[in-house]
Amino acid sequence: MDEEKQRRSASLQHLLRPPSNPAEHEGLQISDDMFGGSASSDDANSSSELSLSDDMLVVTGLEEEDSEEMGDEDEDRGESADDGGWAANIAHFDPPCFSDGEKVGPVRDISPNTQPIDFFHMLVPESLLSAIVQQTNRYAHKYQLKNGRDEEWRNVDLAELKAFMAIFMYTSIVHGIFSEDITTVWEDNSITYNPVIASIMTQRRFQHIMQYFHVVSSSAQQQSDSLRKIRPFLEAVQNSFRNEFKTAQTHVVHEPPLEEEPSVWSPRLERKRRKKKRFNLFVRQCTATGFISQIYIHVKDKNDNQTLHEKGYSIARALCSDLINSGRNHIIFCEPLHTSLRLFRELESRNIYGCGVITDAKHSDCDGLPASVLAKPPASMRKYNSIVRTKGRYSSMVWNSPRIPFRLLTNAFSPAAQGKLVVKKNRRPDEELPCPEAVQAYQNHIKYIDKYNEKFSWYIISYKPNKTWQQLFWTVLSLAMNNSYIMYKMSPAYAHSQLSRNNFGADLLRAMAGPYYQEVPAWGEDISDPED
Repeated sequence: MDEEKQRRSASLQHLLRPPSNPAEHEGLQISDDMFGGSASSDDANSSSELSLSDDMLVVTGLEEEDSEEMGDEDEDRGESADDGGWAANIAHFDPPCFSDGEKVGPVRDISPNTQPIDFFHMLVPESLLSAIVQQTNRYAHKYQLKNGRDEEWRNVDLAELKAFMAIFMYTSIVHGIFSEDITTVWEDNSITYNPVIASIMTQRRFQHIMQYFHVVSSSAQQQSDSLRKIRPFLEAVQNSFRNEFKTAQTHVVHEPPLEEEPSVWSPRLERKRRKKKRFNLFVRQCTATGFISQIYIHVKDKNDNQTLHEKGYSIARALCSDLINSGRNHIIFCEPLHTSLRLFRELESRNIYGCGVITDAKHSDCDGLPASVLAKPPASMRKYNSIVRTKGRYSSMVWNSPRIPFRLLTNAFSPAAQGKLVVKKNRRPDEELPCPEAVQAYQNHIKYIDKYNEKFSWYIISYKPNKTWQQLFWTVLSLAMNNSYIMYKMSPAYAHSQLSRNNFGADLLRAMAGPYYQEVPAWGEDISDPED
């Protein structure tokens, strides 16, 4: 074991566990306090640990019935099955070395005095908002030519549009108490009433802007494109994500959770049937920082004839498109929907490596994988042991965890290298479980992203309009807000002000509202006119 550790480069250890020195990778310091919460005992230096009760091991990406779906086949099938050219020969190799040694974080040189609004405009430039102003006024004019003049309407300007957006941003820092019913901000008999937000603009003016709100000119887009009403905006924001932030080597392709149900229900919501979400949002997310680099939106369509496996492949391929031929040796961790030998082979030809979970043939593309790994492990196989089959650099393995078999496909980690998972048990000493190195790496990175997304779901704009393109617009804006906070957290500005996620959002809201924002006087404060 000592010889193996000497052979492995120290620069590759970040693939298995976070560095002990925070200066080596500042992104990992976002882990527990990434959104201003209190620090927990499960800190960045224990990302390969699992918190469990008794003997239960929960493995990400697998379902409990997975082992049952394999059927009551011959217990010795793992040794006698035809594996289609996969062999039991195991050879050691080092993980791909990250060829980009630049520091992870914001690309620009940022001064300590940079404000939250500046970080936000790095990702959503004011020029993009000015285009929205133009399209909103143009649509209002076009609509009134067709349907009659609206005497109450006046054109919106950039400052008022930003104040309008600030009201939506407010719904992202009050933890999901709004849904379709955002107008309760102005109802003084409602628990969601906020006099400060209500004073930004009148409810009538807010509804007027909402009526004519438009992001792009849909007439200039292809009518067959389901995202035509936000396509240019989406592409512009994604370009900012890629150009303004330098990510680490490892990424995960997955579907992040989006908060669906509000925490507080109003009577009118109980009478109104909520519209189902017509889209799925997939992202490629840096596992060291939580920064979302790429977005893929799949709009549900009844006429879509793609199989689940084809969707998983095309989504993952699209999310990795900007990494193709970069020559940086990225590693992509995949959920069962996206894991396939076909995808990994194509990505490897473009200097991208993969590591993904395999479940059953329904949820994962098992085409070309060895039958001995997909089959139910033999009864003679002990817990924490593995069956590994290799074909060139690819290894397909099943690790017999305490609960259910854990199956992986990878070309990024050596099948000969061993890792460990530290199981934290209640009322008993912690236990170290031996496992393949790929299992440890997968758990390490997926656990960090799960922790990030658990907190992220609280900071998404919770207003859910009926129009799908508007839902998408505010969701993408939520991603930009969280990405801008990560950029702030990894810049000298954080050492200067150390804002929590809530305070960062509040400062951003005030700056967006600009002259429209006025604090309500404190209780007992003299509110008389000073000129009287």
